[in-house]
Amino acid sequence: MARANTNNFTSGVEDTPIDPPIQAKGGCSWCSLGCSCSYHVPNIRELYTRDKRLLRAILLIVILLNAPVGKYILYPFVIFSTWIHESFHGLAALSIGGGISWLNVYPDGSGLANTIIPLGRFQRAWVASAGYQGTAVTGGIMLMFRRSNISARVGTCVVGLAVLLTCILFVRNAFGLTMLVIMGVILVLASWRLPPFWIGELFALLAATACLNAITSIRVLFFVTEANIGGVVRSSDATTMQEITKINSYVWASAWMILAFWMTSMGVFISIETKEKVRELEEFRGEEDHPLALSSELA
Repeated sequence: MARANTNNFTSGVEDTPIDPPIQAKGGCSWCSLGCSCSYHVPNIRELYTRDKRLLRAILLIVILLNAPVGKYILYPFVIFSTWIHESFHGLAALSIGGGISWLNVYPDGSGLANTIIPLGRFQRAWVASAGYQGTAVTGGIMLMFRRSNISARVGTCVVGLAVLLTCILFVRNAFGLTMLVIMGVILVLASWRLPPFWIGELFALLAATACLNAITSIRVLFFVTEANIGGVVRSSDATTMQEITKINSYVWASAWMILAFWMTSMGVFISIETKEKVRELEEFRGEEDHPLALSSELA
């Protein structure tokens, strides 16, 4: 399955959130995993005072998208989103008893997963639709964990190890191997060495760019039915779904776009974080343990 290029785009307590959680009235009633799952539709003031990490990530992305060198800085994150997309095609094939022949990523930001799947319309549709859906869901879930430094550290390490594992097992082109190995090693080392503040910033940026690419990459499906990927002309995932289901490709592209917006919204408005005592939070906020820390009076 293919993904075409869209041309877009230490000190302190380890898991004390930098900003206080946005709690819903009544608390969490459905999670028993030792975390504080909170949901709320914040106003502008609440977003500014309580979720600065996400705002910083969004602001950085907006600046880079409008800066002459921004596309080069964001380029690794485009490759990261392509890797997620193609990996989910492969995972979908494995989930129905199929296999992955190879998984390649190309310099223009496109990618291709060559899968082996059992015969059947459902099996083909399952694999063809997994790429865009998987990217959207992954980005949204990562955003939900952005407020916990421990989650950010573990998540960054898991992502890095997963990237390296796919390189060992499936990636076969030179560019894909080079870029993804470097990316995987950097993410693993970052999860090990970066201070709590900076690992949280990196994880939030990974999550935000994954959500952004989940949205912007779908947009091209409304205008392109096929693309040259790896030197071969391939049908888009939406066109493949149209061939399988006889439902117009615009319907599938629209459904994936809605899912991408929905998961991004869920990632913004739902935060999953470990429970912290108010006293520990206040002690942490009183310490200037990162260069962008604000005083309690200004926060």
